Amino acid sequence: MVEEIEVKRKVYTVVEQIGEHSYKVERKGQFFFLKKYEDRVDDFEQFCDGEHRLRVSGVVNPKCFVYDKKTRMVVLEYIEGETCLDTLLGGELPEPAIECLFKTFWYAKNDRMALDYRPENFKFVNGKLYYIPFTYTKFVNNESFVQNDLRLWFFTKDFIKYCHDKGIDVDQSHLKSDYETNKNIALMTVKYYR
Repeated sequence: MVEEIEVKRKVYTVVEQIGEHSYKVERKGQFFFLKKYEDRVDDFEQFCDGEHRLRVSGVVNPKCFVYDKKTRMVVLEYIEGETCLDTLLGGELPEPAIECLFKTFWYAKNDRMALDYRPENFKFVNGKLYYIPFTYTKFVNNESFVQNDLRLWFFTKDFIKYCHDKGIDVDQSHLKSDYETNKNIALMTVKYYR
């Protein structure tokens, strides 16, 4: 039996369940991401606030098509493709993805937001780096991004440890020497840091 979900008088057909309250849905041949917040009022309000703040900040994230305050359901643009974590597990991310990461950091920093910069929270598709979750915290300083977060975007020992902590097997043949890795990170930082 095909499951359908109605949001603001539009009916979406469930293609697959992605998470506990998340679905890939289809309407008129187009795919969307649908999230149900149901009884989680605070989470829904946090989403609404985050969606607005991210949209006006310049951070690229999936477009919100509709959200229903009564049913607490949200319909977003569905971004096809693998996460940056999946891409990085297969080798290196393309340099334009790193450039977009620095732009994202700059936009968020200027709007006093600290994003969750773990690579699984981003997708690099058609030259754009999408920040998938709609969450942020208050920006404190640059140190965390430069010293910690950025190191997870290159095949570093920190990245391998991070993957092992998550239970993900990593092909360590991609690992380069510390010198070469640090040099690459430093060059990218000098080139793209604003």
